[in-house]
Formats: sequence, C-alpha cells, structure tokens
Amino acid sequence: MNKKIALLILLLTLNAGFAGVFELYGIGKVGLNYSVAALGRGKSSVAYSDSLSANLQNPANLAFIKKAGMEMSVQSNHNAIVATGNTSNYTGFSYGMLKFPLAQKGAFTLGIHPLTSSRASYQIVDEVNGYSEIARSVGNIYAASLGVGYSFFEKRQLALGVSLDFLIGGYTITKDIDFESAALTPVTIENDEGFTGTQLTGGITLRPFKQLSLGAAFSYVNSSSRRQIINYMASSSSYFYSHIDTVLYDNTAVFPNQIRVGLAFMPASRYIFSVDWMQYQFDGLASDFSFNPFYEGSRVRPFNHYGIGFEKQGQLSEYVPYYRSLTYRGGLFYEQQYMADSQGIPVQTFGLTLGIGIPFTKFQNRIDAAFIVEYNRGTIYEETGIVPIYVNEMVYHLNVSIAIAETWFNTRGKYR
Repeated sequence: MNKKIALLILLLTLNAGFAGVFELYGIGKVGLNYSVAALGRGKSSVAYSDSLSANLQNPANLAFIKKAGMEMSVQSNHNAIVATGNTSNYTGFSYGMLKFPLAQKGAFTLGIHPLTSSRASYQIVDEVNGYSEIARSVGNIYAASLGVGYSFFEKRQLALGVSLDFLIGGYTITKDIDFESAALTPVTIENDEGFTGTQLTGGITLRPFKQLSLGAAFSYVNSSSRRQIINYMASSSSYFYSHIDTVLYDNTAVFPNQIRVGLAFMPASRYIFSVDWMQYQFDGLASDFSFNPFYEGSRVRPFNHYGIGFEKQGQLSEYVPYYRSLTYRGGLFYEQQYMADSQGIPVQTFGLTLGIGIPFTKFQNRIDAAFIVEYNRGTIYEETGIVPIYVNEMVYHLNVSIAIAETWFNTRGKYR
C-alpha cells in the first residue's frame, strides 16, 4: 500500500451485545420473518406450511392451521470474523404468534415478528493521520401483524390470505471520533432513528394436484416514515457541550416492497421438497436511503434470497417407535444483500440449515429447532484513494420455537 495513503486497520470489537459486522449498514439484516420450521428448510415456506406452524411469508398458508394455539421463538447468534480472531454473541426474543381456526377452512393469526435487526460495531484506526473512529448500530424493526387465510373447494386446492403489518422500531447509531492531536477535541455523533409505517400483504396458494403446491405473495408498504435526531457532543478537560443539530420528520419511503414465489413438491407421503425466491425492492429507495452514516459511498440494490429445502414429516402414531414421530429438515440458501460496493458488487451470504421437529403430549404440540451456518463476504469499508477493506464472516444461528395447539372455545358437551 502506498505510504501516502492512510493505513486503515479494521478492529472488530468484541462485545457480547453485538452480532454480525455486516449488520452495521442501512437498516441491518433483513429477511428475518420465517418460522423456525421454515428456517430448517433453507428458509423456504411460500408454497408450503404444516398445520402447526405460523406462516410468516405467505398469509394464504394460514388457512391450513387446524387448531388454536400459540407459537413462541427465541434465537441465539454466534459470529466469528475470519482472520481477526474476534467473535460476538447475541441471544434474545424472535417472534410470538397466536393462532385461531376460522370456519373449518381458514384461520387467523395475531402477533409480532422481526423484519430487520442491527447489532454491530467496529473500529477504524488511521495510524498515519492520527484518527480513530468507533461505529455502533443497535436496533430492530418489528411487525405487529394480523393475518387471515381461507381455503376453497373440497380438497383445498385454492387458498387466499391477507395480512396487515404495523412497522415499529428504531436504531441508535453512534460514531465516536478521536484524534491524537491535543488541539482537536473528541466528538461523538449520535443518531436516534425511529421508524413507523404499515404494509399490506396478499398471498395465494394453488394445489393443481396432490403432489404439487405453488405459492406467491406480495407486500406493499403503503406508508412509512422516519424520525431522525442527530446529537453532536464534544468534550475536553476544560469544557463539554452537546448540540442537537437536526430534528427531521421524513415522510419518504424507508422500507421496501417485497415479492415472494415458491414451489413445494411432495413425491411421496410425508416427504416435501420446497424452493423459494424472495426479493426486497430496495433499489426503489436508493435516492432516499440516507440514514447510513458509516458507508456513504455504498450502493443500494435489491435484496434477493434463493432457498431450497427438504422435510421428512414424522409418523404421528402411538403404535410406532417415538423416533419415527420426529420431523427432519434440511436446506441451502443464497442471498445477495442490498448493500453493495462502488462497483455494484453486493455482500453475499451462503447458508446451510438443519432442523428437527419434536412432538409431545400425544403429538398435539411440538418443539422446533433450526441450526443455521452462514458465510458472509463483502466490502466493509471503502473510500476514494484507499484500498477497500473486505471481511469474511461465519455466523452460527440456533433458533428454537414451541408450538402449542389446543381446542379453545369448545362449549358443546359430549351429548349435546
């Protein structure tokens, strides 16, 4: 590297409260709204859903829920940055849903699930110019969701669904800037980003014959807004000041529309193969994507997800060994993230998933677990005249959910 060019050293902070370094940019990691069962199938669920799991990708598949109940999930992430020796961990709530059957051929759900998440931190040190910067981003955007699905015809060959989501959440974005020169005062720039909005999702599932299912869904963000408060703070041994520079209420779109298409093939009883494609249309927000203070030279492009999965359902019977009642899942996925470098090359994700479903209490309820390994690679920092900094990251996820199915509101007696 030319000595005239500032030497940038990327130091990824070790902190148990942070997760993947690529979550630092924009609104963080997206594509989180999957049930644990779908995560085990390579994040695929547009065309298929069992009778216990809440489908978070296609509301039409809510029609196949058979009993009322609830579903709760927690997640745990472990991130390892390749070649730096730094790791981080995060464990917390994922989603919670209530489910209610509707007139034998339908159901509706009510709950909350994640849309985006950011828990990242890094430090950049310019040894030549005596400058260092620590950047942090922590926050989430959730959807408070109400969905309904209903099926038609004797064998439920057609199902339609709709869901209404209220977007809630925000981020705290901080940059701590320090200088070796005593003449320059350290500065902290803190952004308080708050998001609100609503989105409407419509979905359809077709079963032209018993072995094949086709699904599609589209989410339209009909309103969204961002509140931004920028607080500049500086301090030295002799004085301290804090100045709120800007308060903005921005009514431009800050969350993209989403399209999903899927196929499920069942060649034999209890065997399911599924394929999904999903796209967040971030490119439509490129001109308004201004709440990214860390990587100002980056480009915004559509987020694309491709997933393929497999599931072998357990045989739920008291007359077979218990291990045969377990459901086994596996899958692969590939994602092109919405943040790209100045050449338009996006951050890429390669993933492998494994899952299991464990029934209990006479097979009416189930615990699902999914283990996911992700490999992320891409540009983490880029500036004119400086060699870009690339990062390779391994991420390990463990998601666990419990689905409880009960017969609620049944007041009819045995002989009535």
